[in-house]
Amino acid sequence: MFRRMVSLFAIVAIIGFHVLPVQAAERNWGNEITGDVRTFDGKVGIYAKNLRTGRVFDINQNDVFPTASTSKLVVALATYKFLYPQVPGEKKNLYETDIESMITVSDNQSFYDLLDEIAAVESDSLVRVTKDLGLKQTQIHSQEAKEKYNYQSVTTPFEMAKVFEAIYRERYLGREQSVVLKDYLANTIFHDEIPRFMLTKVMHKVGQLDNLLCDVGIVDDGKDQILISAYTITDRPEDYASDFIANTSAKLYNALRQK
Repeated sequence: MFRRMVSLFAIVAIIGFHVLPVQAAERNWGNEITGDVRTFDGKVGIYAKNLRTGRVFDINQNDVFPTASTSKLVVALATYKFLYPQVPGEKKNLYETDIESMITVSDNQSFYDLLDEIAAVESDSLVRVTKDLGLKQTQIHSQEAKEKYNYQSVTTPFEMAKVFEAIYRERYLGREQSVVLKDYLANTIFHDEIPRFMLTKVMHKVGQLDNLLCDVGIVDDGKDQILISAYTITDRPEDYASDFIANTSAKLYNALRQK
């Protein structure tokens, strides 16, 4: 997840994935991804969708994983949707600062500050967001999840993809706040997972906790918008999962984009 120098392998991968569309079209990306998942040393869940064509690729998309910092997407939605209407302008500015820090640099203190505000102002807002979006397995900052899964926040690759798609399509918050949130997601300090091999705009939220690494985002090349939600659990070093998500994201992009 942390920045690293681009290796010769990365350069070759970029050429293979993006610069040679004829070769890309001849490769069976779906079979490659399935094989990569099969040989991954750990647990993987993937959901990917071309938001323009509706084409989908998924593996273990309904398996439950800890959210890590992708839960911050739900906290941002709850803050905008349910807290903003109830507080004065000065408080809104504080919320905005916290949301920006929580998304762009994944600041945990901002996250906890907003959780405290949610508890004080509108305690059921996290549950309301999950219900509004039709999320059946996602629980955020939940004691029930803690007792069942040993993590307070859990989701599935499919359901967190639904959260991201709702943000992208501006259908939950409305345009003004959605545009602001999408700008934060397009300007994070993290570039190692979904964005690593992409030569175009990426909005995303990465998460890391214990032996879990995940990333959820949209690759927008102007023609296609490819939604990718990838969750991994492994006892291998962090780079192992990071490389897997980066390489798989590039393959998913090529598998689902219009040639």
